[in-house]
Amino acid sequence: MAAKETITVTLDPELVKYARSQIGGGDARSLSAYVNDALAAKVQQDRRRRAKLLALAAEADEDRVRRIMNNIERQAQAAQ
Repeated sequence: MAAKETITVTLDPELVKYARSQIGGGDARSLSAYVNDALAAKVQQDRRRRAKLLALAAEADEDRVRRIMNNIERQAQAAQ
């Protein structure tokens, strides 16, 4: 198991209450373990989303993207 780092975080009370309710029922060994698992799940989710975005970007039609971006820039300038 990797070494853990101790930090201090501030959480909304309802999140703490829910996390504490998950301890002992087999969902988590401790509040720290629950938060660690939740953050690990968020990291995995972010990585999957980024991979999907990169795959879509690789398939993008560069000329079409350029035309769209130019149009957005013109609209932004006109709105000023």
